[in-house]
Amino acid sequence: MARTTAARGANRARLIEAAYSVLAAQGYEATSIKAVAQAAGVAPGLIHYYFASKEDLLLAVVEDAAARYAEEMRALRESLAPEQALDAAIAARKGRVEREPDRERLRIELFALGVRHPALRPAVARVLATGRDGIAQLLVADGQAPGDGDANAAIFLAMLDGVALQRLLDPTFDLDAAYRAIARLARLSSGAPTAECSG
Repeated sequence: MARTTAARGANRARLIEAAYSVLAAQGYEATSIKAVAQAAGVAPGLIHYYFASKEDLLLAVVEDAAARYAEEMRALRESLAPEQALDAAIAARKGRVEREPDRERLRIELFALGVRHPALRPAVARVLATGRDGIAQLLVADGQAPGDGDANAAIFLAMLDGVALQRLLDPTFDLDAAYRAIARLARLSSGAPTAECSG
């Protein structure tokens, strides 16, 4: 029984990863269950065993992305000093924009899908809430009051997403300068000495 449960969990994880790749490359509207099955190397029927619909599969991808981000923030908090963790989080996002533009496009597309589709809205809202929470914990660890950390986290998340969007739309946009500015603002908001963010 344990082996069967583990196999099911592994199958589900493989399907979610395949869906993430296909969605990132093709966008939600162009993605088909058949394409996801092909990317995962399985029959389309197996996907329907785990997910009732393409929307259900997208929800799983969204939840998985939020869980990965939360784990990344936890690892940074536990492995680095507060001021280093905040800079590392900003640098990590910059790196994703540079190395994985398709996945960043999917993140932006998710926001639009959440606005348009009520069934997706709670999951997309949780992605944003997870992002705010991770940033807030870094800001509080770096010296901000909890209330300030929550409010500022929303602003910093909006800046990070906005900068990513500008780079996706304009390859000449100066990503380095923008992320250095965000890092400086983070330092100023906590009253800590400024530090430069590197990619």
